Amino acid sequence: MTFGRGGAASVVLNVGGARYSLSRELLKDFPLRRVSRLHGCRSERDVLEVCDDYDRERNEYFFDRHSEAFGFILLYVRGHGKLRFAPRMCELSFYNEMIYWGLEGAHLEYCCQRRLDDRMSDTHTFHTADELGREQARPAGSEAAPSRRWLERMRRTFEEPTSSLAAQILASVSVVFVIVSMVVLCASTLPDWRAAAADNRSLDDRSRYSAGPGREPSG
Repeated sequence: MTFGRGGAASVVLNVGGARYSLSRELLKDFPLRRVSRLHGCRSERDVLEVCDDYDRERNEYFFDRHSEAFGFILLYVRGHGKLRFAPRMCELSFYNEMIYWGLEGAHLEYCCQRRLDDRMSDTHTFHTADELGREQARPAGSEAAPSRRWLERMRRTFEEPTSSLAAQILASVSVVFVIVSMVVLCASTLPDWRAAAADNRSLDDRSRYSAGPGREPSG
């Protein structure tokens, strides 16, 4: 191992806050593949492909993993008993930790292998049933899907001006109409506007009276 502080005779593994010290010689042939890969690291990039972070000065390598699960795995690879699931930990989560460190399901004790197989079977059955339910529900919903999408698009066009170009144009036209209405309403209160409107009504009245009975007003 050429990367790190060359004078140190050991390295420190920090797994979820729990620290473990290993000699460089032991690291080379360590039973966990991920840990033993540290021995062959030649650069910072190589190290960060194996662990999550490191401290070069202290030769400490950080792994953001489950500390209790690693403790059980470490006891197993050091020859202290058989590998069992950590208490109060999901079997699938513990199995994921095993895969991460380089172990397989065959390393578990037989009873734990059975538990893992049952849990994986239950999980597969659940996902299969869920996918089947979605497939069965899809034809009934597919007929109404285009109309729902159209209604949703119309709703967003009228309620969310920034949702599309059409919504922006509609919002701009609405604002123009509001401004024009306000201008006309304000202008109708001016004296000149009221006088012009009164003159127009007077001309209309005179036109109707001058037409006489039986004749249409000249237009």
